[in-house]
Amino acid sequence: MCGAHADFRVRGRIFAYFLRNHGGDGITAACFKSHLGEHVEHVKQAPDRFYLPRFIGRRGWFGLRLDLGEIDWEEVRVLAGVSYDLVAPKALRSTPVPVANVVTARSLVRGAPPPELTSATGAVPGGDAAVPDPWPTAVPGAASRSSGEIRGRR
Repeated sequence: MCGAHADFRVRGRIFAYFLRNHGGDGITAACFKSHLGEHVEHVKQAPDRFYLPRFIGRRGWFGLRLDLGEIDWEEVRVLAGVSYDLVAPKALRSTPVPVANVVTARSLVRGAPPPELTSATGAVPGGDAAVPDPWPTAVPGAASRSSGEIRGRR
């Protein structure tokens, strides 16, 4: 807390501000960090609700006005979550949704269960002999080598 302002931190890094009359603008707002360019897009889409705060607006921050009536607290929660994930260390960020590699049908996230993939007909690959496997294990036309013939780069 610093007078009418408050900052919210994770491991010493600020991810949100509460500002009241910041720089004499007369606005009460919650300010959040955003992805590159998104802060300007928020203001363009809803200039009556969002603004670029003085001093920090040019650094990727935008403000959500809290002094204009009813507040959608779910929106505040989502914006704070995005801002938090942008500044928090990887170990403290929200858990990402496991992504599956379509070619190998394996999860790209360690420890995640394998995804259940189906073809366009709804059959599980390899489960029905009549349906061709949409995820081949080898690339067609590629020469196969034994493990002794593969060379690595130095």
